[in-house]
Amino acid sequence: MYLFTGLKEQLETYLNPEQVRQIQDAYILARDSHQGQLRSSGDPYITHPVAVARILAEYHFDPQTIMAALLHDVIEDCDVSKEQLAEGFGGQVADLVEGVSKLTQIKFRTRAEAQAENFRKMMMAMVQDIRVILIKLADRLHNMRTLGSLRPDKRRRIANETLEIYAPIALRLGMYGIRSELEDLGFSARYPMRYQVIKDAVKRARGNRKEIIQTITGSIQDRLDAEALHARVLGREKDLFSIYRKMKEKRSSFNEVMDVYAFRVICDSEDTCYRILGFLHSLYIPVPGRFKDYIAIPKANGYQSLHSTLKGPHGLHIEVQIRTESMEQMAENGVAAHWLYKSNNDSNPAELKAREWMKSLMELQSRAGDSMEFIENVKIDLFPDEVFVFTPNGSIIVLPHGATPIDFAYAIHTDVGNSCIACKIDRQIMPLSTPLINGSTVEIITAPGAKPNPSWLSFVITGKARANIRHFLKHLRQDEAIELGSRLLDRALGDRSLDDFDDATKQQLATNIRHKTFDDVLAEIGLGRLASLVIAHRLLPKHQDEENAETEDKPLAIRGTEGLLVSYAKCCHPIPYEPIVAFVSEGRGIVIHRADCKNVAKHQADENKYMPVQWEEDIQGEFAVELKIIVFNERGVLARVTSVIADAEANIVNIDIDQQDGTTNILNFTMTVKNRLHLANIIRKVRRHKFVNKILRNK
Repeated sequence: MYLFTGLKEQLETYLNPEQVRQIQDAYILARDSHQGQLRSSGDPYITHPVAVARILAEYHFDPQTIMAALLHDVIEDCDVSKEQLAEGFGGQVADLVEGVSKLTQIKFRTRAEAQAENFRKMMMAMVQDIRVILIKLADRLHNMRTLGSLRPDKRRRIANETLEIYAPIALRLGMYGIRSELEDLGFSARYPMRYQVIKDAVKRARGNRKEIIQTITGSIQDRLDAEALHARVLGREKDLFSIYRKMKEKRSSFNEVMDVYAFRVICDSEDTCYRILGFLHSLYIPVPGRFKDYIAIPKANGYQSLHSTLKGPHGLHIEVQIRTESMEQMAENGVAAHWLYKSNNDSNPAELKAREWMKSLMELQSRAGDSMEFIENVKIDLFPDEVFVFTPNGSIIVLPHGATPIDFAYAIHTDVGNSCIACKIDRQIMPLSTPLINGSTVEIITAPGAKPNPSWLSFVITGKARANIRHFLKHLRQDEAIELGSRLLDRALGDRSLDDFDDATKQQLATNIRHKTFDDVLAEIGLGRLASLVIAHRLLPKHQDEENAETEDKPLAIRGTEGLLVSYAKCCHPIPYEPIVAFVSEGRGIVIHRADCKNVAKHQADENKYMPVQWEEDIQGEFAVELKIIVFNERGVLARVTSVIADAEANIVNIDIDQQDGTTNILNFTMTVKNRLHLANIIRKVRRHKFVNKILRNK
């Protein structure tokens, strides 16, 4: 019991004897369950859960959290079930332990996939009870403190995961104290040489800085005392990892980063914060553009403070944070302040912000295709830099740095994002890819029936926008696959059609081939994963199947409006009324080639891939084609050629120019045309000009 003594003394400062006794019972079960198990350092394993419990006891967490911390590895590493924990310590404790435990029973293809699924499970458990992630942060903090006994490669992997995920989560929950220690330990393990160099440099610089810090602290304190403002002034040292990050991001030298002196002024009320700011701006000159009011507009994690950069004595830059005592407690402890100070739920901004974040996590989870996509979206949302923009009615929307109007639209509502067609930034029409800046007013223009554009994925920043766009496109692709599969199956059925079969027959077929619904079967046909002839064979009676054998080669009509599941090969750019063939590509649907394309000649004998197709009569649309126009090198040739093409009602998508021997140039045009007749008309009009030497169509 000697290990429990120190924890017991901590617990007795804020819990009653009965609660301490329950926790002692949990300790005994954990000790007995881990009997004989050792950590990498050689210490008994029980030392780890006790250390995790002690970290949480510092924040005065409730008995259930402390018991769960002591038992957090017994489901994963010992022969103890969730039911046993629920029976002995209650359902809350059992749920918390299960939430922290990894998914050890499921086999994954890769380590990354396993980690992603473990993370997804933990985050979903956190949504149900935020204490899950707080136990996990304490668990990770103790593991980082004892990282030295592991192999170097394992140290680096765990440190990298800590810097990428757990430190940002601590920041997102407003727990700056834990975040700071995780970053420091992670930095020293991930980049030991860099850590040591910066640590030594800070140690050398500290002596020179001591006198300056005392002078500035004294002058600020004297000014506040003269104005009868009750506040304390603290000189603040930068963390080693924040120094390294600033050097890396801003490409600054160590001396440039260390030339900035940081101070914190802590007072009794919000009103006093603003008064102190005014006096400091009269004492030292403020640097333009370097003031931030996080009291009026708190950060996404609930952090509140006034930030200002001033020019101090000898031109030194001084960073000042001004906040109240309660803001200081919230900044250091975040959501944990609820337990530490027994605050009311409604009065803890960090907890309110955490609940908002957890609500967004639920939406990300519902939209994400898999765990890898989910963790990618959560990582995006953990970016600390923020921009504050306004809706037309004056509401504030907080977004990550670099966010675009599309991110803004999805932050308002999923339907606004899905139907967005344009935007106004400060009353001016701007591209949807424009990065937003602080203070802008953004208005989203929507239209009924509008759909997300796949190209948005190349510039959106937030996980919510990315997840919703992918979700919409995935369902759009599914609908198109079903429609294409239906057409392919109708073709394979010959004289019969799908409407001739009742729903029960279709569903029975789907069940027989292990699909939930017949729509799933059609989607698999459209995506090229099932052969339409095989499904037709299963649907039709035997004699009819034989009669329809003659119709198997009936061409599929191509309309030009099929969507994502019918694509046109870029190697030959087929256009309407040219002879064409199609190949069924698994997962992509149908790819249309010109019949004379050299890339398909060797595959046409493969019945599993080859499919006869033809253009539908009166086909509408625009189709890409590439022309190589060799011209004599004369002034204004490019302008004259593009003018001819434009007058012929073709849309030029791209132009590349290759210089030849000085007398001729090759103009490579990518343009869209309506059909073969339209293309022939363009070629004829271009060829009339004397400066044109030759016209070739790229194959």
